[in-house]
Amino acid sequence: MRKSRKLIAILATLAMLATLLVPMVGPAAAATTYGVSTVMPVSAGQDNTLSTYLQISMDTTTALASTGSKVVFSLPSSPSGFALKLDTANIKTTGAFAASDVGITPSTINTTPASEFTVTLSGPTNTTTTATTSTISIPITMLRVPGGATGDIKLTASAPPGSVFSNGEIVIATAGSGQVTLAAESVESISSDADQKIGVIDIKENMGGALKDSGSDAAVKLTLPPGFTWDTSASYQPSVSATWGNLGISAVSTNPSTPPTNSLYFTTGNSGRELAIHVPSGAASTQATFLKLTAYINVDESVAKKGDVTITISGAATVSPSSLVVAKYGEYGLSVSALTSPDLVAGKAAQKIGKFQVAEGLKGSLIKDRTITLTLPDGVKWAAKPVIDASASTLAGIDQSAVDNSWQAVGSDGRTIKGTIKFTGSATSTTDAATLVFKDAKVTVSPAFAGNLDVTVGGSQGLTGTITVGKVAAGVNVKASSTPDVKIGLSDQATGDVSITEVAASNINSTITYTKDNASLGTGTVDSDSSNTQAQIVLELPSGVTFSSTPAVSVVEGDLQIDTPKTQNDSRELVIPVKSTSTKPSTIKISGIKLTVDRTVPEGVLVLKVKGTAVNETLDSSGKDTYFPGATTVAKAIIANCVTPAPGEQKSTVVFKVGDTKFTVNGVEQTMDVAPYVKNGRTYVPVRYSAEAVGVAPENILYSGGKVTLLKGDKVVQFTIGSNVMLINGVAVTMDVKAEVTNGRTMLPFRWVAQALGASVDWDPNSQAVTMTL
Repeated sequence: MRKSRKLIAILATLAMLATLLVPMVGPAAAATTYGVSTVMPVSAGQDNTLSTYLQISMDTTTALASTGSKVVFSLPSSPSGFALKLDTANIKTTGAFAASDVGITPSTINTTPASEFTVTLSGPTNTTTTATTSTISIPITMLRVPGGATGDIKLTASAPPGSVFSNGEIVIATAGSGQVTLAAESVESISSDADQKIGVIDIKENMGGALKDSGSDAAVKLTLPPGFTWDTSASYQPSVSATWGNLGISAVSTNPSTPPTNSLYFTTGNSGRELAIHVPSGAASTQATFLKLTAYINVDESVAKKGDVTITISGAATVSPSSLVVAKYGEYGLSVSALTSPDLVAGKAAQKIGKFQVAEGLKGSLIKDRTITLTLPDGVKWAAKPVIDASASTLAGIDQSAVDNSWQAVGSDGRTIKGTIKFTGSATSTTDAATLVFKDAKVTVSPAFAGNLDVTVGGSQGLTGTITVGKVAAGVNVKASSTPDVKIGLSDQATGDVSITEVAASNINSTITYTKDNASLGTGTVDSDSSNTQAQIVLELPSGVTFSSTPAVSVVEGDLQIDTPKTQNDSRELVIPVKSTSTKPSTIKISGIKLTVDRTVPEGVLVLKVKGTAVNETLDSSGKDTYFPGATTVAKAIIANCVTPAPGEQKSTVVFKVGDTKFTVNGVEQTMDVAPYVKNGRTYVPVRYSAEAVGVAPENILYSGGKVTLLKGDKVVQFTIGSNVMLINGVAVTMDVKAEVTNGRTMLPFRWVAQALGASVDWDPNSQAVTMTL
């Protein structure tokens, strides 16, 4: 018994295993997917036109076994009222299926909305297809959405057992609040004339029914700024056309006495500033609609402000943006203004001035072949023409290249140039309000000019006014540490230190920049011409004042490099050669300054002038001040006050020694090129040194026709070579010796010279020295 029970159990187990190993017979596991071609936005509370497909896809093996399979698609039951229409006549298929294989019930779903439909497959037609996937696409043409519905709207697929179809859900649309977007196709330039057309306004719905009235509120209201009203006259009243969609538009009118119920219409309000676009429920779209609004406005020039005309957008619909620029209001005419005003340096050549612009109030204000003139102030000349900055300009048909190449000098002083407006092709006026921004104009500035660089605008275009395109100042500042008194007729008089400071790096040049005519602009305009010649700073003293010795010069701040200084022009000038320019502003210090002031210098301040090619680029290639005559000083400073010595005060003591080329002035040793000698009991000294020793300025020592004339104060003293007659203010005085020439030098008896000019003379026979006290 126990063995029999065990055997029965084993047999039962084997039977069960055998059953599990036998292949199952029946339909394959469901391998169907669902989707839609486009998930469209829809509005609640209306029938929405759709243009999408319900797409059913399965592998072809499954499709070949699909005969008799069915699936039921259902819309949501809450809230109630969902329904749709299908276009069963335009089903599309691929792979194993043909349209005739697909049956849909109810059959009236083409015309009568239903909340549920069934898809039944009568069998695959294309059984020999090689496609790996087979599809069915069913057009959905309308979706009814009940009021209050929001969010995703889903079809639910329910398949019976044994069907090749899957169960699932498909989002076919999204319900929400519709959006309306407005945009201006162009911004038109308008004037104060009547019936001004603004840019066409595009009005787009993102879903059907987005644009419609709500109660008494219009769908969209467009409000103009003060001074502007909507034109509703018969020939210019607003109109609208549809690019796509099905919003009701028929017999559109403005301010109808009986508003239509199935068509868009307009009303105006707020004293004509507001244009309301009404879309009654009977005209609302069921699919997204694109409208184009054409409108005209009138302008009250006593109120309207020039510039952008911006409408404010409101209404029952959800709209964006909240405002929109639809026109630009102005009057015919032109304006000119400076955009930048850079710092410029006096005495520098070919410097860029600021940008400036010429703007039309309305298109057509600039006239073909009329001119614009630009005149610089006295002391400034054009160096390079302005050109149009295309990236910053609105050309509106203006020929940039032709305008740029038209600039030429007017007259011969280099201060005025003119440009001519040209248009591309056969155009004769601008297509929009043009704005021309000019850049890269250059000027050369006189060393004597300072202040605002004002350009006067004129020409046959009718432009007038003045614009400031730069501010000019000296490139260096000069300052004296003190201004002591110096006395007329004395030498070796100390003054304070002098500093020369660059306002900006590289304002002091190391090489000379000359100037030359700008051939492309015309006569009188001044461009730069560089060279490799070393530049120099020149410090110039007034006439009659000289450096008693060469001062010490050093760079005390910055990285400017200079060479060894020297004096020139009979020691009236201190020359400082510049080795290399600075990369940061530098300061030069001049110390140990001692001055000799002759008796021709008037009382008052002594002014030191800063000149030279290192700070002045306006000289021509020969070093002349051709372009700005008389303007060579770039900066100056008072370094001393010149005063008259007190009566009886010793003014100067000079000692000459016979046979010695060295002499002293107030104890300071100096050197002559010829030594004094004694002849006939008189000491002869070279005329130059004897005259300067008694206070005669170098330029007041004159040579002509064998005569030497000395000018000092109110005295004129004249000697004739080979004669012992001296003339003092025309009165003859007989000397006991004659003036003579020795070794090419004019030698005068020093005692007679000194006494004629008011000095006393002492002779020391032991030291062979002559001492003159003045």
